[in-house]
Amino acid sequence: MDDINNKSENKVPYFGANGENKFIIETPDYFKMQIIQEFGLYFDPCPVNPTKDGLEIDWKTDTHNYVNPPYTRGNIAKWVEKCSIEHSKGCEISLLIPAYTDTKYFHDFIYQKPYVELRFLKGRMKFKGYTRSASFPSMLVIFHKKNFHGYERGQRCPKIMGWKVFQ
Repeated sequence: MDDINNKSENKVPYFGANGENKFIIETPDYFKMQIIQEFGLYFDPCPVNPTKDGLEIDWKTDTHNYVNPPYTRGNIAKWVEKCSIEHSKGCEISLLIPAYTDTKYFHDFIYQKPYVELRFLKGRMKFKGYTRSASFPSMLVIFHKKNFHGYERGQRCPKIMGWKVFQ
């Protein structure tokens, strides 16, 4: 399992640039701890300094997967689709992305899909290495394994922040 506590090698974080650069949006430690508290240790298929392409490998089905993808234009859609594919193979995944509900990928792979839970985060997240909060709202999309927590389609899930389960 990849070490979730690896320190970023990025001395000067940035939100993006043209050319070969990517958007480096590193998850704050407190948020990683919340993921661990709820789901346990996790595999990160797209760490800040990857040694492999998370879009090309199979993800873990025996542990939780946490994904905070690069936020470059067009890249989020690839990661959301990959989450959907890996979910269909039996993976449980938490995906942290901007709360852009008007996108094609949101409607094709997230909204009202089986065993997918949405959590809209209150306020704007301050990503690791930044002095200001993000310019966009965030959401955590959870692709649950089948029959998670024993709840049926459309039934309120009191243990899961009052959201409804779309199955």
